[in-house]
Amino acid sequence: MSALLPGRWFSPSEFVCRDGTPYPEEWADRWELLRDLCDTIRDLWGGPLIVQSGYRSPTWNAKLLEDSNNNGAHGVASSSQHVQGRAADLRTRLGKVDVPHLYRVILNSQRDGLLPLLGGVAMYPMSGWVHVDTEKAADGHLRRWTGT
Repeated sequence: MSALLPGRWFSPSEFVCRDGTPYPEEWADRWELLRDLCDTIRDLWGGPLIVQSGYRSPTWNAKLLEDSNNNGAHGVASSSQHVQGRAADLRTRLGKVDVPHLYRVILNSQRDGLLPLLGGVAMYPMSGWVHVDTEKAADGHLRRWTGT
């Protein structure tokens, strides 16, 4: 039996790396935080959310970083929280159209104390998703940025 239990809405299979590497079972504690964060965001959104990117193996992240650098985009972090099993890129069925709204729902919910597990959030309007992670800043502030 897997140490990674599904949540209300999300299961470990949705967070498998694009290269086929599963979310590491030894990170069950990280999984629970990320799963619970994503489940809560889904509840607050009020409809289905799709995991565009969950766990990334170091090899896969290096490939994405190289591809990004070759394209001049610099849209992938070498120290990505995805590699640490602490991040998810979430999108709706409508993709780009819903990014600003989903981002506002997350920010407003965090402001209202409904997302205590949220450490970082970023809007990627051209890519069509919102990044969320559970890595808290040392001083406790919400880490925010905008990507492409």
